[in-house]
Amino acid sequence: MKKVLLPIDGSVRSLRTIDMTKQIYPAQDVAVTLLMVLPDQMSIDGHFERERIRRKAANELETFAELLTGWTVDTVLLRGSPGAEIIQFAKEEGYDTLVMTRSSRGPLKKLGSVATYIVRNGQFLNLIIMREDDGV
Repeated sequence: MKKVLLPIDGSVRSLRTIDMTKQIYPAQDVAVTLLMVLPDQMSIDGHFERERIRRKAANELETFAELLTGWTVDTVLLRGSPGAEIIQFAKEEGYDTLVMTRSSRGPLKKLGSVATYIVRNGQFLNLIIMREDDGV
């Protein structure tokens, strides 16, 4: 069974990876993990605010997992630098494939910083990076 990692930041754009994954892989062939990384700047917030944000993110992940009813789905919530945390988690847990969207920042629509980090450091993964305007 393939292990597929979907880094989700909660944006509508990033949630499109769920639909893409459902189109590419039959449910019986993959185990999907939805991964959300809360950025480093959270460490400067007060304890109660950090906990509120963590609970909200965990609830969002569970809601997103419901979009994959009938699939084997796990959710993981980490804190740190998103690109580095995604790569470290994927490597340690032995993921085969990572499906994500790229941001379309600026007029040249280049890869965002997280997608760039993944491309540069995720050679061990099969990468599927969707453009914002890719049809699903």
